[in-house]
Amino acid sequence: MKAKLAVLISLLLIFIIFIYYKVNYKNFDEAIRESNVQVDEVFHTIDFKDHQIIFYGDGDILSVALIEKTLLGFHWVFGAGSKQFNEEDRMLTRMFSNIESTNQSSDIELISLTFGVINDPLIESLEIKYKDKDFTEATIIETSKGRIWYCFSELPINYDPEVKVYYKDGTEKNGWY
Repeated sequence: MKAKLAVLISLLLIFIIFIYYKVNYKNFDEAIRESNVQVDEVFHTIDFKDHQIIFYGDGDILSVALIEKTLLGFHWVFGAGSKQFNEEDRMLTRMFSNIESTNQSSDIELISLTFGVINDPLIESLEIKYKDKDFTEATIIETSKGRIWYCFSELPINYDPEVKVYYKDGTEKNGWY
């Protein structure tokens, strides 16, 4: 009886490991391919709070996603938000995302960020201010389709943060335009 129980438990463990392995992928590129999300190009990746955040494109669309590293490899968790690269009437676009990870226990653990596209070549840098926080410099990345920017928040975002835009000629402007 004990032998049959041990075999049954062993088979159950093998089954659980097999299922777990099927939803966790061996490498980063495979996790992207298996996500069923259209990705033409990965523009930028960053480690943030033990997660891989990727900025990717599909055509002229910029989006963000969370990929987790597990014991057996990478796993696509969630993709969110999008902005177009060709919004010529907007010199600075923005989108915010509150990305949920698989192991979070509250909304405070969301991966929250604002991101967008810079269509004005004269913009040199940006600073973002979230509620009750100081201004923080946004990260700007050159991509094959244009410049993108992002800035993380410690708390979930549900509003447009304040922005300071700095131009190459030394001019500073406040607000989204």
